[in-house]
Amino acid sequence: MTVRVESNSYLTEDQQRVYQLRSSLERNGGTPGGFLDLLATVVSEGTWRQVPSGVNADEPFTSFKDFIEAKPPFGLGHKPEYVLKVLQVPHPNEGVPEIRERMDAMRAEVRRMLAEEGITGYSEEQRDRDITAWAALDRSGGWWLAFFVACQVTKNADSSRRAVNKPGDLPKISAAEFARRSGTSPKRVLRYLQAWEAAQDAGVVKVAAADLRPGNEPVELPGDDLWGQFYGPRSGTTSERGALIAAAAEEAGIRPTKALEVKENPTALKVAIIADERTAEAAREALEARAAEARKIERARYIRQVAEEGKAKTPAGLPLDLPAQAKQKAAAYVAVVDDQKATPEAVAEAYEAVQSLIVETVASDPEITARERRTRFTKTLTSTVRSIESIDPNDLVAVADDDLRASIIAAQKRINELAELISLPTARHDA
Repeated sequence: MTVRVESNSYLTEDQQRVYQLRSSLERNGGTPGGFLDLLATVVSEGTWRQVPSGVNADEPFTSFKDFIEAKPPFGLGHKPEYVLKVLQVPHPNEGVPEIRERMDAMRAEVRRMLAEEGITGYSEEQRDRDITAWAALDRSGGWWLAFFVACQVTKNADSSRRAVNKPGDLPKISAAEFARRSGTSPKRVLRYLQAWEAAQDAGVVKVAAADLRPGNEPVELPGDDLWGQFYGPRSGTTSERGALIAAAAEEAGIRPTKALEVKENPTALKVAIIADERTAEAAREALEARAAEARKIERARYIRQVAEEGKAKTPAGLPLDLPAQAKQKAAAYVAVVDDQKATPEAVAEAYEAVQSLIVETVASDPEITARERRTRFTKTLTSTVRSIESIDPNDLVAVADDDLRASIIAAQKRINELAELISLPTARHDA
């Protein structure tokens, strides 16, 4: 399609629209309602791709940047940076949801097309203004502050000078440089960056810090209720408890941040257990597994202690020095519990075997056996006497019935028989 331009009457319909767009930009750039409306149409309908790119040219524009810079009536005759600035001015009717949605879509598409050609309209002056705004809001915290830091800051100052996403993009700066401009500390700046990275790792935010750049289009941000889980105190991944949870999460095949989120919000976990049977079942299984692991650890510690010190307690609680042979046998089970692959069942079998060694030791020595039996009887009688002494006679009289009287009489008879039995031990033994 060849077009020679002599007056507006010779322009095609598409060129007339472009001409009006350019005129609107010149005429009311201060309050560009008409320009924004026309630009939204030109972008949504692809008008800029349908007009010839110049005099005596048949080929349409393939670059939105070239379309903006081309002289009228083929283009707008302006710098893309100027158009990007105009886009920052609100449409006078953006209070209407439909218009706001249309304007947002147009701005996003224009910025996307220009960004693909390395034009963001973002300068060092704009960065300084934004950092000043960031510093004013710093103490309030929040996702927007972390997003802005993720757009501006890199952990490696040397790579920031090279890591330009596209030609013309402003490079990221170091945390130290950001801190200098904002009047805060590099450590604080990095905490914001780490919060964003942790949230991305947890799937809470969709865009990685490495994919953001200065002047980046806004992205969807998480709810404020999640902020405290990722910024500041949540750096507990460096604590021993946090490290153990993170390691267990990785072993289970889930992101460590997921487990750490649960750790930081036990009330939410409680609500989920109450409200959802699947969560409750998972919690029961976890508690059973935790109890089994705790028993395994405690039994392994017991076996090592018996093997190393040769000391144990009898079933009645008496201290016992194991003979060398029994100690040697106990030492053989240490290898079982020291095996990292040992199951709770294997450790339980080793524990029972060591317990059997103690029982055998007691049974093999008559003196120890007698002391063990005496201790067991003493404990039983002491417990019984304490229970009887705790009975209030007045309360007993108030509730006594035939069954209760019969039980007490039977207990008294049994105690009398035992007293009579041990009163003449020699005579009973001879008999």
